[in-house]
Amino acid sequence: MKRGGLSRSAKKFLDTNLKIKKNELVSLFTDRKKCDLFDSILNEVEHKTNRIYKVNISNKRENSQPLPDLNDIFRESNVVIGITDKSITHCPELKRAIKNGTRAITMIGVDKKLFLKSIKADMNKIKKINNYLIKKLKNTKKVRVTTHTGTDIVFKVIKKNISHDDGDSTKKGSLNNFPYGEVFVAPIKKANGILVIDYSKINIKPGDKATFLIINGKIVDNSGGKAQKFVDYLENVDGDRALKVVELGFGTNPEHKKLIQNIMHDEKIYGSVHVAFGGYGEKRKSKIHEDVMLLNPTVWFDYKIIIKDGKILG
Repeated sequence: MKRGGLSRSAKKFLDTNLKIKKNELVSLFTDRKKCDLFDSILNEVEHKTNRIYKVNISNKRENSQPLPDLNDIFRESNVVIGITDKSITHCPELKRAIKNGTRAITMIGVDKKLFLKSIKADMNKIKKINNYLIKKLKNTKKVRVTTHTGTDIVFKVIKKNISHDDGDSTKKGSLNNFPYGEVFVAPIKKANGILVIDYSKINIKPGDKATFLIINGKIVDNSGGKAQKFVDYLENVDGDRALKVVELGFGTNPEHKKLIQNIMHDEKIYGSVHVAFGGYGEKRKSKIHEDVMLLNPTVWFDYKIIIKDGKILG
């Protein structure tokens, strides 16, 4: 039978991003009742192995909220593919499995249209950009980020906490998002300054001027209105722990240029910055990991500008 466009793209995804081998145990997760993308990837996985877990999880949870009942399934699997509306990326159970060699790719909020767009990304080009930023970051103590909307904040870099996402989950212990293309530092322990969110799924959009005072890596004050609603949302999920900065990231996917109001796409926008609050696996436990966007930033690694108005220099 001739494969359609979605099936061909699903096959390319498995062959390029995961390289699933015969007899590997593959677990596919979803929190959706119906999903053509999930069905297409499952169908292509069935061409490669007959060792498959198909798992439905609740959608009544927050991003990266722990999934203790799935600890054994994550650990036993060679490959985990999550196609969900709520993230499993930073669940402590998945993080532990990754440490033990499980390979994983998660797709949060990815539908057929976004999948077909994102499969066109050039992995080698993204790897080159990531390697450039990683090399610079490893020699950096502090990162300063400013934006035209008012952000001016400094983050302390811990070298051992530098990671990246280039879509390549072919090696043991690899964890990537899809869409992919970012370099990030997590967990962040120290951050001080003014943060103005340009986009958050919690009803913050460019121009809203939702402003936060960050002291010692924690929100201590805000401008009210939508900013206060964002704080209320975080606190309702996990109290004080949710108010702490946990990640600083840089988007490196040249195919992603504009907001589409899907954070898994938007945080990969080339030259953008994203900041997350809450948890990061076992390193920073929390019931939530919430990303927000900073657009067209200027970024200093120590005293050198590396990103200028959303363009990566060098």
